[in-house]
Amino acid sequence: MEKKRLVPKAITFDVYGTLIDWEGEIRKYFSDFMASKGITSATPYQVQQRWEEVQFEYIKTYRPYRQVLKDTMALTCQEFGFDFTEEDCVAFSESMAHWKAFPDTVEAIKELRKYTKCVMLTNTDKDIAPATLSNAGIEVDGIVTAEDAGCYKPNHGGFLLSQKLLGLTADEMMHAGFGFKYDVIPGNQLGYRTIWVNRQGIVRPIDGVSGELLQYCKEDILCGDLQTLAYIIKGMHQTDVENGFAD
Repeated sequence: MEKKRLVPKAITFDVYGTLIDWEGEIRKYFSDFMASKGITSATPYQVQQRWEEVQFEYIKTYRPYRQVLKDTMALTCQEFGFDFTEEDCVAFSESMAHWKAFPDTVEAIKELRKYTKCVMLTNTDKDIAPATLSNAGIEVDGIVTAEDAGCYKPNHGGFLLSQKLLGLTADEMMHAGFGFKYDVIPGNQLGYRTIWVNRQGIVRPIDGVSGELLQYCKEDILCGDLQTLAYIIKGMHQTDVENGFAD
């Protein structure tokens, strides 16, 4: 049997939820917001979960992500009956650049870049993701945003743009993300080897997925954090060396 190179020429990464603590930072924002307003009718977790559902539907039509953040903050507050101001929504949209990375992110990406290119594929604007990564001390090989592609994942536009910019095809790449519907399913549809970074240890979130999409609901690699992924890629590299593909 012909041996094939295991390490991809590039891995594209979701940023928020995979490198950056998306859920924790949103929950913290809502916790602080609700405390400042004296709101006790819901928990920050409930609000964060509902906000994510609202946002997933809202990004089916492309708008700049700062607008998405402002508008979905307002929609979520209206749904819960919270008092809020335009300034609250603006503050939410501006907070994203300062969200914190997971503890393993910086060193794991540094290790992964020894073996392959690490390119970010993110559902944000061109001025947000670079600021977040810089503030977190994360160095990468490139950033492709929804603003560049004119659409948000799970739309395929960003994936295809990253292939074009890298001069690679899907079978030469991997895609990694925590968002199963945002990342794993579209990655599988396009022929990537997919990596589900399941930091929360949840069951595959495939409620509502049916028909042809069900065949794409299985990742190639499952890991609980990026440090584990770095170990996996390092092991693949060693096998490639033994098989004469790398030195």
